[in-house]
Amino acid sequence: MKMAVENCTLTHFERLKMKQLNWKTNVTSISFGLLILGIGSVSAQFDKSAPEKIWQTKQIDVLQSNYRNTNGMPSRDTFLKNHGLFQAEVNYRVSAYFTISFKQNDIVDSNSRLKLIEDAHPVSIDFYLKNDKVYNSPNKLSPLWDGRVYEDNNKIVVGGYSSRHNERPVGRFNDSGKFEVTLDKNLIAEFPILQTPAEAIIFDPFEWRIYKIEPTNGESVREESQQYLPISMYDSQGQLIGGIQFEIKKEENNLVLFGNIDGNVLKIAEAGLDSEIINKREGYQPQLQDGCVQPEGGKVVTLTFKGRFTDNLIAQNDMLFLKNYHHENRKVAKQKRTSIKIDGHFEDWRNIAGISDPKGDYVSYLYPNPDTDILQFKVSNDDKYLYFYSRVAGVHGRTGGKGRYYWYTYIDVDANPNTGYPPTRDDNCYFGIAIGDDCEAQFEFIGNKFIKTFFGFTGMGTEKQSIDGKLTLGPSYYSAKDLQGKMRDRYKVEYVNRNGTRSTTHDYTEGTSEDLIIALSADGSEVEMRAELAGFLWDENGKPIVSTGQIINIAVGAEGSSDFYGSDDWGADSSPVIYGYKIQ
Repeated sequence: MKMAVENCTLTHFERLKMKQLNWKTNVTSISFGLLILGIGSVSAQFDKSAPEKIWQTKQIDVLQSNYRNTNGMPSRDTFLKNHGLFQAEVNYRVSAYFTISFKQNDIVDSNSRLKLIEDAHPVSIDFYLKNDKVYNSPNKLSPLWDGRVYEDNNKIVVGGYSSRHNERPVGRFNDSGKFEVTLDKNLIAEFPILQTPAEAIIFDPFEWRIYKIEPTNGESVREESQQYLPISMYDSQGQLIGGIQFEIKKEENNLVLFGNIDGNVLKIAEAGLDSEIINKREGYQPQLQDGCVQPEGGKVVTLTFKGRFTDNLIAQNDMLFLKNYHHENRKVAKQKRTSIKIDGHFEDWRNIAGISDPKGDYVSYLYPNPDTDILQFKVSNDDKYLYFYSRVAGVHGRTGGKGRYYWYTYIDVDANPNTGYPPTRDDNCYFGIAIGDDCEAQFEFIGNKFIKTFFGFTGMGTEKQSIDGKLTLGPSYYSAKDLQGKMRDRYKVEYVNRNGTRSTTHDYTEGTSEDLIIALSADGSEVEMRAELAGFLWDENGKPIVSTGQIINIAVGAEGSSDFYGSDDWGADSSPVIYGYKIQ
């Protein structure tokens, strides 16, 4: 998906707020309560004698100062109250689920209850939490995925996505927080976000998010989310317990999740393999070649069972508390670096913290393709390699007979949005990532066949600089040609390293980069990649572009055709950014 908009720079505040959002779980709709459209907002009550404090250095400060608490300080609670957004009659439910994959030939029956051959062994086991929240409210807030909000020249701007016009600034929020359309009226119909009435578009200046507010018509509001390992747990005083090492085991006919806290091993949750099968999914079996492996060639069946928490836990609201545990004065030992093996078995990733991306965050003119719907992204490293991990709602790499599928990491190696290319604003690139993308590690599938892994670099140069391995960071472009078809002197170059030789590569060209390998999980929902640091090459002075001790910003994206689902439309998604990852 291709997009364009004027260049802008992220503020420290925006980075902070985006970083906070990155750790939120997948929410399909958000509603805080009592607002009836057309009646107006509820005024906040605060002490009139409190010192009035107005922040006018930046517009974001002005917007926050519209919502001051009784102490005269900006407050998100006041923002919610001013808009009548507060919840009533709230009910929570947190449920445990296990998934387990077996070889197809190991399963005798799996229609409603599982029956295995005598010596069957699981290929993989996983665990996740499902959070359900139901409450009553006249109105709800729903995320707007057809655009994004950013700061440009001290104004809060909305960039809208269009299948014809890419990304363009379509409106802005005034100092009172009201949305104003700025786009030429002849183009409004081309931007799905502008089909929402302006008065229904709300900007949360504390969470840096835009929403659509709409009535519930008396129906209860439901929020659903999933959380994968490592999950968050709290002590009896409400303190987050750090350093828990989780492990999933099959014990006789049960699946058990254990948590190890300072050598004290506790049962967290369990499920019986003789219980009802909640979901069954046949494995995905792409054609593979050098550079990609998959356990059992994908010839597995993956089953989901609902579990139960043990007596060691109490579920309260959407949080899990360990009974009779308080870690006052506990010193959490520094976690040892996890050794990652690229083999399609993901136990080594379970205790590495990652970043979540909402399920179903589809742009309206794209196909809602689960195979490109990213749910989770993680990063690790050792002295020689960077390791990447992602999870999607469907499977990685799946296409129809002639379809295409691409996966890529966006890496900002110098924390400078003005070097590389901006994936949200380039004339030939994708929405959703507000960093300067200097280099990438990628893979490609065509027609359900793994084609290759490859690197990308975007800086001050063309193919010659990449082949020579002498790169210069600087502002650049994704596409080799501008919108008038004229060749540029700097653009993204894709290359592979094979048999001691570096060469450029292109779509459909087979031949994986030998220093960049991947593995799919048995069911295809997870993928891991190992990228050699040296594969990202060096600058003109021989300094590595990516090396230990360096701090990078990084995200992941996936895109592909949807012909497997009978659609001619493209599917695409990208994760939030992991800011400030240190290669150590």
